[in-house]
Amino acid sequence: MKDSYIEFKKDRKKFRVEGLLHQYGIEVFDCAGLKHNKDLEPFAHLIPKIVKAVQSSEKRGFTAKPYDVTYTPMPFFLNKTSSDFGVYALKHIEAHLLGMDLTLVNDDNIREARHKIAYDLWEAANDLELISRMGMFVPLKATTSPTVEIL
Repeated sequence: MKDSYIEFKKDRKKFRVEGLLHQYGIEVFDCAGLKHNKDLEPFAHLIPKIVKAVQSSEKRGFTAKPYDVTYTPMPFFLNKTSSDFGVYALKHIEAHLLGMDLTLVNDDNIREARHKIAYDLWEAANDLELISRMGMFVPLKATTSPTVEIL
């Protein structure tokens, strides 16, 4: 994961998208352990086509093949209250990116995680420096480009 991120970061600095995005797949975190093949299939086919469409002209020969869909194993009986899907999603992504064991995120500590996320958002909303910077933000002008058909 660390090597992939370093390569991604190197590509990002040069403002280009190289083969790294073509190596990725779709990783599913489902607390209930369900399979969503029918729902994910369109994304598995569409995302590589989008990546191909934004390639530089010398990379246009890339063959867009569907991404693989993999399911990250989840412990049984997570999210018993069925009200913490967003918190679980954020914490699973965080744990996954940090290389931590996903079993650290469970019903025993998810309430505290929800409170921490809420507090962090509240704190950011009341941060004078952040408010000042957001007040000075000027969005980039939209650039016009020809429509690219990806299907």
